[in-house]
Amino acid sequence: MLPAMSRTHVIALAVFLAITLLPGCALRGGKKKDYARPLGAGEIALRKVDIGAIPPITTTPQSRAELRRAIAHSLAYLAVPSARARYATGIAGVSITEVESGLRTMDELLQRYPDDATLDREFRDRFEAYASVGWDDEGTVLFTGYYTPIYEASPVQTDRFRFPVYKRPADLGPNSDPGVAQTTPVRSTVTGELFSDAATLESSGSLSGTELVWFDDPWKAYVVRVQGSAKIRLPDGAIRDIGYDGTNGHPYVSVGKELVKDGKIPADQISMPTLMAYFKNHPDDVPAYIRRNPRMVFFRYTEGGPFGSIGKPVTADVTIATDKAIFPPGALTFVDTKVHANGRPAPYSSLRVDQDTGGAIRAPGKCDLYMGVGEGAEVRAGDQYYEGKLFYLIAK
Repeated sequence: MLPAMSRTHVIALAVFLAITLLPGCALRGGKKKDYARPLGAGEIALRKVDIGAIPPITTTPQSRAELRRAIAHSLAYLAVPSARARYATGIAGVSITEVESGLRTMDELLQRYPDDATLDREFRDRFEAYASVGWDDEGTVLFTGYYTPIYEASPVQTDRFRFPVYKRPADLGPNSDPGVAQTTPVRSTVTGELFSDAATLESSGSLSGTELVWFDDPWKAYVVRVQGSAKIRLPDGAIRDIGYDGTNGHPYVSVGKELVKDGKIPADQISMPTLMAYFKNHPDDVPAYIRRNPRMVFFRYTEGGPFGSIGKPVTADVTIATDKAIFPPGALTFVDTKVHANGRPAPYSSLRVDQDTGGAIRAPGKCDLYMGVGEGAEVRAGDQYYEGKLFYLIAK
């Protein structure tokens, strides 16, 4: 959510989605919505649909430029051996050749046809559409948002900065592909023993000396761990990127889900603002709930990011994050949903590119829209919680 573990993993989860998202509580057709419902045995995530199901394409000069930039990143990813190995048997019935062809064809159309009417007509002649089966096998997908935070941090521990994220331990064995669910702890290359859960790693002192940077709040440090990357502002004013450099291999456990299970927050009120408000009012609960997530993410300094889980930069309002075990990484997509604008939901449909993933993105009924960097993007990401349709576009 893919390349080798030496590459930087993106913001692998939206703060909102990865930390707080639970299966929906409303009813659909008399049954409880479950956006996290996994595929059944033998099921695949995509099915072919009529291209007419996709709304008309609308663009701006800026959105075209950003889309072309994202397409170039995906094509660069698909050219590496790890991508070809991943696609060796196809993903959701889609081959790497089909994905590459779709990206190149769209790039050609964007260059050749500057007006949307012609672009849309040529698009419908040149492409086939495959829709996500969604959580309900009727194509319903929940679209949430994520962003890259900028947090103040220090390279050394001080009275203010006391909560670290850690470098990759020297004896950490190879991780699996970061975009694919991993439930087996990683072994030490020295002792051969399995790496412990996050709480044990910290309490045992085994990570002492591997701190990369320190934050001034335990919740911020945890958010960065969950997201997998961040931009940080150091005491001298310099802004640096830090990014994913492996995990202990333990499965992710949602803090939001744990709060609901304990009756701390009603399931129908779970959101990033309510979560932050709860911990602001109950700061002593932060360590206890953080310890319930056994997954530890390790970090390194990076440049040119933020990066997606395919090892290439993500693009605001273009990149999406999905489950890379069931959806084709790097592929051209079309999103048809709503966004929050001017205090109310507004229709939204756009060409996008699937370049990221996250520990909470593990089902055909969930997709995350990358909103960008900083506070404005944070607000947009926190407001994004709408159903819609997700299409993958394959050139004929």
